[in-house]
Amino acid sequence: MKQFNITKTEAQLSELATQLGASIEHGVMPIPHHMGKGQISRNQLIDGIIFQDGEFYLYEDFSINRKVEEEENSHHFSLIYVFNQPNYIYTENTDAEEGIQNYLLFFNKHYSYNNLVLAYTKFKQIQLFISVDKALSLCNNYNLPAEITQLLKKDEQWCYKFPFTAEVQKVLHQLASYKIEDAFARAYMVNKSEELLMLTLEQVYKDQNKKSDKNSFIHQDDLTTLYEAEKMLLESNDDQVTIAELADKLSIGLRKLQRLFKAYHGLDMTSYRKQVRLEQARQMILEQRLSIADVSFKMGYTSTSHFSKIFKARFGYTPSSLLNK
Repeated sequence: MKQFNITKTEAQLSELATQLGASIEHGVMPIPHHMGKGQISRNQLIDGIIFQDGEFYLYEDFSINRKVEEEENSHHFSLIYVFNQPNYIYTENTDAEEGIQNYLLFFNKHYSYNNLVLAYTKFKQIQLFISVDKALSLCNNYNLPAEITQLLKKDEQWCYKFPFTAEVQKVLHQLASYKIEDAFARAYMVNKSEELLMLTLEQVYKDQNKKSDKNSFIHQDDLTTLYEAEKMLLESNDDQVTIAELADKLSIGLRKLQRLFKAYHGLDMTSYRKQVRLEQARQMILEQRLSIADVSFKMGYTSTSHFSKIFKARFGYTPSSLLNK
């Protein structure tokens, strides 16, 4: 399994290119053909705002280890928009089908993680990196509440996780579909990037003032436990490890682990593993043109018919129909 290390915010794409053996031309890094498909693009919109857009998958499992080592004068905040469902339409309908949803992670330079991504699993993110000076300047210009400024000035780790709202989804769509062809287009993207930051800070402010113990702040220890649990969960087949065994290995209570996982991913651990594995299977059929029996076996299913039944229940069509496309 490949591991990619991120230590610099401003040089992130260069770091990844070196570790992948890839090249960067005009801010775009295509994934080498022998390793996967897709690309990552990066653009310094103005001093203090970097826009990065990536959509790709690799032919083997990989992990991303982020531990930033930056000088104080180059400190950036990260807004990571994770697309688990690219065509997801925001809804407040609580009766909607459960699934792995799109979400935002907003954190400072002190936050670190080690995240596993399975082979053939589509990795789609939009990332905004905003310098401390730029963020504080915007807070001052718009006279934002003092609590927000205090948070941004904190010299300790913090991270917030939010689901996409309708407003965020709309701005992300506008950003993703826009090309920087001249100064006007660049100004438009700067405006939209600042709008995303303001929407995020508004969510943080509302979250801080909730009259509830439930909020979107994530403790570093909890996130580390979640990523480790996810890694162990996805690297095993259904019959290889139980949730109780995972909790024991991680030295955490079973109920606490289940609660943290459901709060973070929106699904219980068994359902999450099933959905991620089925998406991986779908991509393997599309890209490798493997037989359904081969894919079923790789996913840990002993019965091809059972795999096909679960696959159809998830996607609405049979896995064999993909081979005819």
